[in-house]
Amino acid sequence: MDWYEVALNSNTKENKSQVYYLRLHCNFFLHKLRFSWRVKIEKTEIRKDYFQDNYVIIAPKRAKRPHKVYRKEEDQLSVCYFCPDHTESQEVVKTYGGKGKDWDVLVIENKYPALTLDNPKAYGKQEVIIETPFHNKEIHELSLDNIVRVIDVYIDRYVALRKMEDIRYVLVFKNEGGKAGASIAHSHSQIMALPMVPPEIEREYEAYAKYLIDRGKCPYCDIIEQERDKNRVIIEDEHFLVFCPYASQFVYGVWFLPKRHINHMHEMTEAEKISLARALKKVLAKLDDIDVAYNYFFHNAVNDEDYHMHLKLEPRPNIWAGLELGTGVIINSVMPEEAAKFYRK
Repeated sequence: MDWYEVALNSNTKENKSQVYYLRLHCNFFLHKLRFSWRVKIEKTEIRKDYFQDNYVIIAPKRAKRPHKVYRKEEDQLSVCYFCPDHTESQEVVKTYGGKGKDWDVLVIENKYPALTLDNPKAYGKQEVIIETPFHNKEIHELSLDNIVRVIDVYIDRYVALRKMEDIRYVLVFKNEGGKAGASIAHSHSQIMALPMVPPEIEREYEAYAKYLIDRGKCPYCDIIEQERDKNRVIIEDEHFLVFCPYASQFVYGVWFLPKRHINHMHEMTEAEKISLARALKKVLAKLDDIDVAYNYFFHNAVNDEDYHMHLKLEPRPNIWAGLELGTGVIINSVMPEEAAKFYRK
């Protein structure tokens, strides 16, 4: 039995399982004929995160409600300023894979930054990572080598921004699709250097540290051991476990956990980066098949304290409403087990 799940059998009265089977055994007179029925029953279920005080309501019946299907947003710009012929107006930070218009990945300053180095009231730095010179290619459509190159650029800029004075946390993230916050269709990611540790990062680290003290083990290392034989696993190889978390707050949400306990993304080996690139390519292609916007981001250690670096993917097929915004309790209309099955196909 998992340390975070409750196994049900025919004698319990608790309804804690999303789908469970009721086995009826009957004896018929002297012949003692035994038979069994397997009855599939779907119920709403409240699940708690592995080690944080986050709750989600798994409600698969809500997925059957009428809803509008949102298609991909059309690019309304007549000129794309992320394409090589028009980047001369951008302030280039660094070019990777060539010079001038001949580049594989280009890093530029964010043209409309929320944080700047010359504003003490909103100090920080924002950069945009243009992942490909090709306007109509998404990251999952790139070759494996090119996805690894993008990850290398993430790492290079992450390391550079962490060294800046008065910067306390650096986040590498990607918004894909209008519902996920992307304003330009050309495939790109962003990196933001913050003068403080974000409250959500602090809360997670406090829960992480408490688990570490109480159990003497990293919670993410424990999660890997607990999840690897479950039907929530999408991909497992020598370097990464990729799965839909037990209490996923996001429909089709996915976690990418390195099996090796490392604090920061720049500690990944070449083999680990290839493993991550391969998993991203597969998972993001499946989301593209159903036209779902998404965000992904890397969580790294605060300073150099103990942590387990990872990447989280949070698809955005729907919009949070009053319950989610008012309580922080999330309704997920797709069981993580079913989401993993979708990705494995």
